[in-house]
Amino acid sequence: MQDDQMKLTTLPRKTKFIYGLGDWGASAATTARNAFWFIFLTNVVGIEASLAGTVALVGKIWDGINDPLVGMISDRLQTRWGRRRPFLLFGAIPFGLAFFFMFFVPPISTSRGLAIYYGAVFLIFDTLYTIVNVPYTALTPELSEDYDERSNLAGWRMGVSIFAALVTGGLFKLLAENVFSSWFGGGTDGIRTGYALAAAIWGVTLAAPLLILFRHIEEPERLPDKDPIRPLQTFREVFSNRPFRLGAIIYLLSFATVDVMLIVFVRFLVDYVRVDPGFDNLILAVVMGVAFLTMPLVVRLMRRYGKRNTYIGSMSFMAVVLLILSQAPPGGQNWVLVAAIFAGMGFGAANAVPWAIVADVVEEDELKTGKRREGVYAGYLVFFRKMASAVAIFIVGHVLSATGFISGTTGSAYIAQPESALRALRFFVGVLPAIMLVLSVLVAWRYPLDRESYEAIQRQLAQQRILRAEKEQKHPPT
Repeated sequence: MQDDQMKLTTLPRKTKFIYGLGDWGASAATTARNAFWFIFLTNVVGIEASLAGTVALVGKIWDGINDPLVGMISDRLQTRWGRRRPFLLFGAIPFGLAFFFMFFVPPISTSRGLAIYYGAVFLIFDTLYTIVNVPYTALTPELSEDYDERSNLAGWRMGVSIFAALVTGGLFKLLAENVFSSWFGGGTDGIRTGYALAAAIWGVTLAAPLLILFRHIEEPERLPDKDPIRPLQTFREVFSNRPFRLGAIIYLLSFATVDVMLIVFVRFLVDYVRVDPGFDNLILAVVMGVAFLTMPLVVRLMRRYGKRNTYIGSMSFMAVVLLILSQAPPGGQNWVLVAAIFAGMGFGAANAVPWAIVADVVEEDELKTGKRREGVYAGYLVFFRKMASAVAIFIVGHVLSATGFISGTTGSAYIAQPESALRALRFFVGVLPAIMLVLSVLVAWRYPLDRESYEAIQRQLAQQRILRAEKEQKHPPT
């Protein structure tokens, strides 16, 4: 009965807000990592682009193990705080500290030594990201089983997420390079110190919301999964779930698109379009700001037309906008500004709708296996999210290096890049992302869980739970 009540009850707005607040840290960290870490490594630390791309790929084999593993452990954990919240309590502060060290330049003089340092720090940061983000992600299907309520949760979460991206995209590099660096005399040393100070401030903001969520969100009572951890068997069971396979591809392509764009967007604006100083921060703020303001519209579209149809329409529109953006001429600031407004509309949907889509696969799994494994599915999704980012940085870094992209130590100041590198920047900003979005739309056409099919699964689950409860009453476990 408790599951049925939870399914039919509308969550309080306070719960939705605090739940959404929990994504501040992951979003701010992801935005800084995707939009600025490549720039930091190549134009502040001075590492070659191909080496910077390789650094970002370090640890991804470990990710393939630790993301699902943390999910499996959280499914089986039984504490007075619940299954998910202990990870937030004990992982929040180390997560913030690891972020700081990603933007700290150590006293190491060799490129190989710096690559080893940033590879190790990235591995630690990435592991801590898993520890806090997988259990947090598992709370979406945990808190509600209602189709539309999950859309609302995804909307609140992505609203906070995009606001965090707005603040980070608009202020992180601006403060590091233009404000804090001037406090320390400017130049290379001043810029490096500026980034360290900005990262310290952001590190605090990464940890605090997770602690607030731990304090105020109550998990619904669930029986923990008591089966032994069998990674290979779990892998086979998870990927035999057809809605999850298709939803994971949609999710992967969506976030890979966002990541590829963010990695090169600042260099595209500065080196190709040759925008005025500070205009790149304004463009990032416009994209994130429009995405934030249109999030309620995205939620309403999901409620009215369904998650799949909303995704197909939004991403088709976004693909066209990105192709137009890639054709901006040098000096075309106004062209880019107009395109950024329309891109912001699609950016919000690209972040929110995939999360809402994949949340519904948990019930499909429960119908077949009788198990509630939110943590396992969240683990694989977080793995896909981080893999998309790392592979994107790796590919972009090596392609730019092959085209003669020039690194430096002057931050995001203009660099006269060779024509081949400029063509690559345009390709990564518009053409490749548009292709990936079209592929994701084709996959979405085949995604089977619309509102009607999901509600049919819920009815079957309700019957299963009644039969299971009656069986346990007749034959109580010993």
